[in-house]
Amino acid sequence: MLYPILEQYYVVFALLLLVITWFTRQKTPEARRNYLYGYALISVVGFLLGFKWVSGVIFGLIVLEVGRYFKRWLDKKEQQLKK
Repeated sequence: MLYPILEQYYVVFALLLLVITWFTRQKTPEARRNYLYGYALISVVGFLLGFKWVSGVIFGLIVLEVGRYFKRWLDKKEQQLKK
C-alpha cells in the first residue's frame, strides 16, 4: 500500500529527504553538504533511469534521518532524567 504512494510522489519524497537532511545536519556543515550531494545523486539517477525501487530507498533514508534526530532527542531527555 505504501509503495504505490512512494512511486507516485517520488520527486516530493526526494525533495523532502533533502529538506530533512538540511535541518537535521546543521551542526556539521561539511557532512551535511556531502549527504545532500549523495542523496541528490541517488534521487536524480534513480529518476532518470526509471528505477522505481529507488523510491523505497529514499523513504528508508528519510526514516534513518528522522530516527537519528529522534534518538538524539531521546538521549537528551534521558540525561535530563538522570540529573
